[in-house]
Amino acid sequence: MDTFVTLALGGLYVALAVAFIVLAWMFLRLAGIFSTTEETIKDVSRELVPLLGKTHATVDNINSQLSQLDTAVGDVAGITGELDQTTTVITQGIRGSVIKLSSVTAGLSRGISTFIGGTAGTGEPGAGPSGNAAEPPGADREREV
Repeated sequence: MDTFVTLALGGLYVALAVAFIVLAWMFLRLAGIFSTTEETIKDVSRELVPLLGKTHATVDNINSQLSQLDTAVGDVAGITGELDQTTTVITQGIRGSVIKLSSVTAGLSRGISTFIGGTAGTGEPGAGPSGNAAEPPGADREREV
């Protein structure tokens, strides 16, 4: 029975030794994975820092361009407002002039037609050349024909 116990203890020692060897091999592989991960993180950091710097410079440039665009848009808005005011003033001036010109033209037309037609001062709207208000418009044309 002594040999059996000795053999069992020997088998146990061999099993423990194999377990430690497997465990050591697993730790070595894990160390390799950690080493690779560490190198990858260093590479990413090495490439990421300049990339972030370039991104920062690009964003600053874009902000500068947007600021200039904002100024230009503000200037265009101001010019548009001034143009609107100018158009309003010109329109009012032309409208007033056209109304006055139209009034003068109508007055001159009526005065000339009264002078030429010979209806002097009847004061009745629609009075014909004879001064008769009952005469239909265009009756003077019929007489001339």
